[in-house]
Amino acid sequence: MKANFGLFFLAIFLVAVWTGWEWPYIAKLMPVYIAAIPGFALVLVQLYRDATDWEGRRGGKDGGLEMDIVQDVQLDKKVEIQRTVTFFAWFIGGAVGIWLFGIVIALPVLVSLYALIDGKERWITSLLIGACTFAIVWGFFEYMLEARWPPGILIPR
Repeated sequence: MKANFGLFFLAIFLVAVWTGWEWPYIAKLMPVYIAAIPGFALVLVQLYRDATDWEGRRGGKDGGLEMDIVQDVQLDKKVEIQRTVTFFAWFIGGAVGIWLFGIVIALPVLVSLYALIDGKERWITSLLIGACTFAIVWGFFEYMLEARWPPGILIPR
């Protein structure tokens, strides 16, 4: 079964390389050079590992390594509801913040607040994480790649 799955992806990546090979360089950079060729190589490695029983020789049981500790954890219903409400509160708060202030301002603030409040990080660590988020969102995307994010409704450009 694993080999069929690998062969399926091998065919997909082969078709992607074959289809995009004649495209202009800039058009095939991401889909062919960044995704399809490395994906094709990784599928070949996986098919080799499947064919040679790579995991079985390394001591894994049933042809694979046991990496996770399996536990049957039952949470209290109150804890489940609290975690669900907390998740959706952060999610909706982030969406509203992005709508009001734009992603360049709201995302670093959201990440900082999440690290500070839910992650219980120190305030200096939270600010550093927010600054790094701002550097990626604004510095990389807006400044270097010139991809403009839509402004928020309260802070127009």
